[in-house]
Amino acid sequence: MALPNPLRFLLLFILTTTTLATSILTVTIPPSNPLPNPNSLPAGTHATLTSLPSSSHPEGSSGQQHKSKAPLSRSGSFTFHALPKSSSPTSYLLDIRSAEYIFAPYRVDLSADGTVLGIWETFRGNPWDNRGAEKFLADVSAPGSGRDVTVEAKVLSRRGFYEERSTFSPLALFKNPMILLALVALGFTFGMPKLMENMDPEMRAEFEKQSRASPVSGAARGAIGGGGGPANFDLAGWMAGTGNRPAAAAPATEVDSARGGATGRESGGATRRR
Repeated sequence: MALPNPLRFLLLFILTTTTLATSILTVTIPPSNPLPNPNSLPAGTHATLTSLPSSSHPEGSSGQQHKSKAPLSRSGSFTFHALPKSSSPTSYLLDIRSAEYIFAPYRVDLSADGTVLGIWETFRGNPWDNRGAEKFLADVSAPGSGRDVTVEAKVLSRRGFYEERSTFSPLALFKNPMILLALVALGFTFGMPKLMENMDPEMRAEFEKQSRASPVSGAARGAIGGGGGPANFDLAGWMAGTGNRPAAAAPATEVDSARGGATGRESGGATRRR
């Protein structure tokens, strides 16, 4: 049954007035490094717009909690077709809930008639007045600037439910100091002969002469040959420049006289004790 023209125009006017009176908030998800393809989000992903009682939020006028939910559309966005109205301006928390990704929360300020006044990024565990980056701010001079608002959501990271097992890397061996010391010693062992071959003959002869005269090399040669080094050689003092060279061996007569004197003194002491 067809409606008369006056009634049809009246119905169209009512629908147009209702559409213009409501405000629409659209949240889109742009491609990013954590989420290259927003269309791959699970079907259960949704956005919520929540207000807290006035005791927790001074900006809220109503003492009851209001919550709106927007499902994920085919275009990868969330649309709140009718924003809530109240007797005074109210702040809401815009949160996107997903099983695989973590999104940044936002603070949405609405006027009494449901117009969007401003949208800012907020931080969990911080005061409500601590606002982050600004996403939208209504122009007071332009009427109807907060009726149809579109903002982009920010993907923080992907949820990790499993701990990745560490893999073996051969390069990690070079981070061990003992391995580095062994490699340096090996380089000196094989590199020193090559360096001696390319050395000037005169410099090479002088280097060998100083090596033979060094007490350190002499003690090393004695240890390698099976004999011990000098008994009174102070290696630390020699390296510091304060020690003396090993004393020459004393003559046999002096050693025997010293032993005889010590033996006489000991025998005399024993006689007196008797």
